[in-house]
Parts: sequence; structure tokens; C-alpha cells
Amino acid sequence: MARRLLLGVGNDIRGDDGVGAQIAREFKHPDWIVVDCGSMPENEIIRVDEDEFDLVIMVDAANMGLEPGEIRIVPRSMLGVFTMSTHALPLSLAMDFLQEKVERVVLIGIQPLNMGLKEGLTSPLERAKNRVISLLNSDRWEQIPVLERKSTDR
Repeated sequence: MARRLLLGVGNDIRGDDGVGAQIAREFKHPDWIVVDCGSMPENEIIRVDEDEFDLVIMVDAANMGLEPGEIRIVPRSMLGVFTMSTHALPLSLAMDFLQEKVERVVLIGIQPLNMGLKEGLTSPLERAKNRVISLLNSDRWEQIPVLERKSTDR
């Protein structure tokens, strides 16, 4: 059986930034190991050295210039184009580390509405959180569209 790891990234006191962490706390599935990384995924990626995984999915708030609550699979090549969440280590470095150890690494970004100092998700992010959990539970997460570079991005 495939071993899968879900890493939820985010800071709960920064509003919508906490969406990845909340997904990790709410998603339960026997085929997945799930970790709430908070705002420091670099502290958790070492698990990949300890266990063998076929798939690692990271979920995080991402300012992609989309409508709040929009969900995209973010290619590694796009990480320099927009701002990810409030964690210390850039997710690009975490992805680079993971891609050396895991067959497949996927980053799911969710467009936030408000990342100010407040607890709880806005309505669009609450809906997006539930959608991602549903897609993961039904093994349909690959139906999430891939983020495409706009002609103005370089």
C-alpha cells in the first residue's frame, strides 16, 4: 500500500493563513499520515528521512492573485512568482528537500482573503478547506487545477 504524508502549513492567529494547519487537524484517513506543521514545515519534513513515502502533499495559503478560496496545485517552478504563507523557511526549499527523497511532492495552495491578526477562517476559506478535505478523502485531489503562469509573470 502506498504511504502518503499530508503536511498542513499555516499560522492560526493570522486568519486565513491557518487553512493548511486546519486541514491537517480535520483530515482523517487510514491511508495517510497527517501532520499539522504550524508555521514551520521545516521541523516536520525530517519525517521523510524516518519513513518511506510515495507521496507528500503540502497544503498552505498562497497569494496567487486569484479569488479568495480558489485552490490550485502549485508547480515548484511557480514558487518564486507569488507569496506563500508566513513561515520562516521558503516552501521552495522544503519542496527541494522532499523531492530528493520522495517519488511525488505536491503543493496545494489556497488563495486567502484575510491574513491579518485574527483567529478563524473567512467564509471562502472555510469552504475551500472543506473542499480540499473532501477531495483528499475521495482520492480526487488530482482534479484540482494546476496554477498557470499569467502572461505578465516572468
